[in-house]
Amino acid sequence: MVPAPDNVDVAAAVSAVILAAGRASRMGEEKLLLPLGDRPVLRHVVESVDRAGMRETVVVVNPRNRVAITALVSDRPRRVVCNERFQDGIASSIAAGTGAVSEDSEALVLVQGDQPLVTSEMLLALVSVWRQERVPFVAASYDGLTTTPVLFARALYPELRDLQGDVGARAVLRRHAGRTIAFPGWMGSDLDTPADYDALQKEWSARRQMNIATSSAREA
Repeated sequence: MVPAPDNVDVAAAVSAVILAAGRASRMGEEKLLLPLGDRPVLRHVVESVDRAGMRETVVVVNPRNRVAITALVSDRPRRVVCNERFQDGIASSIAAGTGAVSEDSEALVLVQGDQPLVTSEMLLALVSVWRQERVPFVAASYDGLTTTPVLFARALYPELRDLQGDVGARAVLRRHAGRTIAFPGWMGSDLDTPADYDALQKEWSARRQMNIATSSAREA
């Protein structure tokens, strides 16, 4: 794993796009508002982005969850964009989020709203590698699977805005030579089904207990 830089200003010209417009069809309810610890799933993602010091945060929602999620993220200046075409698939949300970032954004980090174990250190590691190497993209990898979060340089924005269907940005990744950073598999845990939610709660509790034990040992 590449360590994150100490200076969070490294991300000051990078936008964050949080995808929160999914259909949640396999969960059967709004998964991003489910509790994890003392706050909703999406709140963990938003706060990790905040700690990374991104230039701006764009949250892509759908007409069904817009009111609830807007209320959840409105405590700080975050731009909420409603994807009216969310039923078309994740590509429409990526396109909507990319189209909403500022004109002076140098790169964007695409983050899924159902990955609450993603940390600010992970996001800053992506940004740091991109700043050093200036590759078209830098993506997270878990046990050999390349997926989100992923940073895209501004040169790829037109391709992201042209995405269609329910295939995400894999087609863009395949067309370009970028970099991946390997992270432990548990950090990429996402949330699609009730079984995923049960597993995520167990992972969250285990990590919390480990953090408590580590803090106690340091204070001893």
